[in-house]
Amino acid sequence: MFGIKTAMKNTARGYANIYPYRRYMCKHNCIFIHIPKAAGTSVLHALSGTKKHIQRDHCSAFNFISADKYRFDRSFKFAFVREPIDRLQSVHRYLLSGGNGTNNKMLSSEIQQSYSDFDKFVMNYLDEMRLHTEVLFRPQFSFLCNERYESLVDFIGKYETINADFDFIRDRLNLKTSLPLSNVSKVESNNVVSTATIKRVKELYAKDFELYEY
Repeated sequence: MFGIKTAMKNTARGYANIYPYRRYMCKHNCIFIHIPKAAGTSVLHALSGTKKHIQRDHCSAFNFISADKYRFDRSFKFAFVREPIDRLQSVHRYLLSGGNGTNNKMLSSEIQQSYSDFDKFVMNYLDEMRLHTEVLFRPQFSFLCNERYESLVDFIGKYETINADFDFIRDRLNLKTSLPLSNVSKVESNNVVSTATIKRVKELYAKDFELYEY
């Protein structure tokens, strides 16, 4: 009974932790679309005001609209994107490091055993089907756009200019915290990428390159 009353009180205050909306979103009247491997964990820590573990929900704008369109329309909606090749390399390093150790454990193991080389991973593993069935590989536009490729968010920052772009977010939401460095891969990067791999990534993520001007 106590739990129900507490939940009702929190809901009345607008701070309920109801999926996919989180307390920090209700508190700041914002929606953060967390695209994997685009410094999202750092942004989450700044929004929540803590460096402790925080739930990472890789939901699309459509997920938020479906859950509560009224709240979606009245919230400040934003996201960060990243250059697609760099982002995919970060995803690959993340999986080589073991991923999150839970729901992508099998995927991480497969990449470690058979596709530890980035070129091989792109050319022999990644395809259109996997692009849309594994959240880590999803094109960034699919989190942010409708079926006509129109953006559903108010502001899109870039990983490459994250400090300046987050300053805008911080001022807009009147945040008191700075942007910490979080969830960095422990596997070192091999920046040598073949021409064929670059071409393949540009084909797979063509809309990301186009829409976000990379």
